[in-house]
Amino acid sequence: MRDTVSRRIWEPLAVFAITLSLYVAITPRTNPAYRHFVYMADAFLQGRVDLQGLPDYYHDVISFNGRIYAPFPPVPAVILMPAVAVGGEGTDQGRIGQVLTALAVAIFVAGLRRWSIPGPVRLFCGAALAFGSVLWPAAAIGTSWFFAQEVVVLATAVLVWELGGEARPVALGATLAAAWLTRLSMLPAVPVLAVWVWARHRRIQAVAAYLAVSAAGLAAYMLYNLLRFGDPLQTGYRLLTLAAVNAEAVAAGGFFNARYIPDHLYAMLFRAPELIPHLPFLRPSPWGMALLFTSPVILRLAFPARRPPWLPWGALILSIALPMLTFFSVGWVQFGYRYSLDWWAFLLVLLAFALGERPRGVDYGLLALSVAMNAVGVYWVRALGW
Repeated sequence: MRDTVSRRIWEPLAVFAITLSLYVAITPRTNPAYRHFVYMADAFLQGRVDLQGLPDYYHDVISFNGRIYAPFPPVPAVILMPAVAVGGEGTDQGRIGQVLTALAVAIFVAGLRRWSIPGPVRLFCGAALAFGSVLWPAAAIGTSWFFAQEVVVLATAVLVWELGGEARPVALGATLAAAWLTRLSMLPAVPVLAVWVWARHRRIQAVAAYLAVSAAGLAAYMLYNLLRFGDPLQTGYRLLTLAAVNAEAVAAGGFFNARYIPDHLYAMLFRAPELIPHLPFLRPSPWGMALLFTSPVILRLAFPARRPPWLPWGALILSIALPMLTFFSVGWVQFGYRYSLDWWAFLLVLLAFALGERPRGVDYGLLALSVAMNAVGVYWVRALGW
């Protein structure tokens, strides 16, 4: 029993330390640009919701009634508040994002243990998350849009951990609320997780507690919007001044439209890197790349050693992924399809089940190829100044 408890403690600690050490070693400096959440955290500490001192070159900002705001939900800034209270506007948002990412990987591995996934498999899937997915280049970029993705990955890792244990309704509701108060793309998962709560507890009181926390999160967000724009339903995104390409798309089809689905499917499933005649021989498209190029390890899902629980995890993945297919933008200046990070941890749970008792040689080969591809991504992040 003592050995088991020791492994439960030391395994995630080791995963955290190794992941963060490699991130820091390979990315000794993070991108100092686009630290919206640092300025948001500084405003919150001063009792304001408008931003002051924001550099002139920042985009994704809103000018409203003579004040400047960011459209983003508030949780990432709330997380940064302690660091900003100490470091001020010089706070390294990118490095803190790497700490959160390493913590997410550690919690994810601990969560797989709660799902009775064998040690070699859970470490394999932890490596696939940390280094074999677009999470690694995202952590190397660290600007506001990617920082928000890192916070969401942390939240999804906590969900995997909690669902593998007691699945406490309040904890699930609070974690998912933190996720969609980081990226609104996570909001459609609320009813799906309510079904999970019912399936686990079979008590209406449990579902009510979960929904009450979700409602509290919604009330907090509406209050935040009211303080910013005088309208609880105004998120700010429709007040943005968009660049030419995005402005044309929104003018023609709005923020959400089925006409955008082919663009997302192409970016997610088919867009290839550009071949170049010198090292590293591949150059990414800033519009993203197909998942099979960035994480070929997921090919293993097509040949499972044991049948994964497709229905519950698939429902959670689809509730998040499908609405984003109708969003006007597939993302920009990114290595891979970054929106996949909203649900990537859930997909890797399916991979963990598919691998069976231990990974095979071909699995390690696919993982090595995935890590190599994302190492190329980190190279280009630094070379292109993303």
